[in-house]
Amino acid sequence: MKFVYKDLLTFLSEKPSIEDISDKLFQLGHEHEVDGDIFDIDFTPNRGDCLSLLGLARDLKVFFGNEKPLEIYNDNINELDIEFINSSPSNCPKITFLEIEIEGVIKKYKSYLENYFNILGNNKTNFFTDISNYISYEQGQPTHCFDREHIKNKLIFDYKVCNDSFSTLLGSSITLQGENCVFINDNKVISLAGVMGGKTSACSTETTKVLVECAYFNPEAIIGKSVKYNLNSDAAYRFERGVDISSHDKVLRRFIKIVQDHSSIKEMKIKTFSEKSFQNLKIPFDIKAINSILGIDIDKGEYLDYLTNLGFVIENNFIVVPSYRHDISSQNDLAEEIARVKGYDSIESKKINLKKNIKIQDDRPSLIANFLIKNGFTEVINFPFTSL
Repeated sequence: MKFVYKDLLTFLSEKPSIEDISDKLFQLGHEHEVDGDIFDIDFTPNRGDCLSLLGLARDLKVFFGNEKPLEIYNDNINELDIEFINSSPSNCPKITFLEIEIEGVIKKYKSYLENYFNILGNNKTNFFTDISNYISYEQGQPTHCFDREHIKNKLIFDYKVCNDSFSTLLGSSITLQGENCVFINDNKVISLAGVMGGKTSACSTETTKVLVECAYFNPEAIIGKSVKYNLNSDAAYRFERGVDISSHDKVLRRFIKIVQDHSSIKEMKIKTFSEKSFQNLKIPFDIKAINSILGIDIDKGEYLDYLTNLGFVIENNFIVVPSYRHDISSQNDLAEEIARVKGYDSIESKKINLKKNIKIQDDRPSLIANFLIKNGFTEVINFPFTSL
C-alpha cells in the first residue's frame, strides 16, 4: 500500500525526515520500499488498522507525536428518515447512512485531495466517489456512495444464497453464486457489499445528491469475494482485515468537511443502525507478565507511557484495547507492542540454562535411549512399503 511522505507528515507533530520514518517503520515491523516521496508498505494481515494515513500515524506517534486532529463537521445533523432493513446483523452489526445534497459549481480540488490523484496516480471518477476513495486512504474506513435518485423504496442488507446477475460500477458483469453480502433495492441486487457497488446505483459527474454508506462487515463474510469474482477491490482488502467499528461518525463528519471545502451543501441527514453497543476488550494490567515474557525490567511509568502513546487507555487496573486493534487479545500481544517500540535489538539477550536430568539405567540401550529423549530426540518405528 502506498503513502505520500508529505501526507503522512500532516499527522505528526514532529517533522522527521523520510529516512527517519523509514527506520522506525522497519523497527515497528512494517516492511517497505521508498520510491522518491512514496512509501510502499507491505502490512501483515493482522495490522488492518494501519491501512491509512491515520492508522500509520497512530503507530508512529510513540516516536514523533500526533499533530492536531483533522477538521471535521462539528454541528448537529438532522436524522435521516430511511426505510432500511438489516436481515443479517451478525454480518453487519453496525451501519450508518449519510444523505447529502450539494448545489452550485464544484470548486477546484484542494491540494490534499488533488495530490491523492496526481502523486499516487489514482484516477478521478466523480466528485463524491473521489471523496470516498480519498477518505479510505486518509481514514482507513471504506464508504460507498449511492446516487440517491436511484434508491427507491426500502433498502435491504442481507447475507444470502445468490444466483443473480450483477453489473459492477466498473462495467463488468458477473453472476453472484453462493452466499454473499448484498444490498437489495426493488428486489434487485445493487451492491456486492464490502466489495463493489453496482452500475445501476452508481454516481456520475451529474450526481448532486448521494446516500453515503459507512459500515462494519464481518471479515469472514467478505474474505475471498474479490478473488472469486475477479474484482480489484480496495474496500474488500480493508474489510477482510477488519475496520474500526467505532469510527463511523468521525469518518462521515470528515466526509462532510471535504464536501464543504469544495461545494455548497444544500441539505444533509444522518442515521445509524446498530444491533448492539460495542465493548472494548479489557486486559488486566500486569507489568510482571510483560517483563517475564520479554526478559526485561521495564518500570510502571515507562510501560504506561508506551501504552498511552500506542492508543491504549488504562482504566481501573485494566488496559482498554482500542476498537481498531483487532490483533490485541492477551499479555503476549501487549508484550509484542512494547518490544516493537523499544526495538528488538535493544532487548539484552540472556543465556538460558537448561538443567539436564539424566536418569542412569542399568543396561546400555536404555541409557542411550534416555539420553537421546532428554535431548529432544523422538523414537519412531517405520514400516517398509515393500517387502525385503
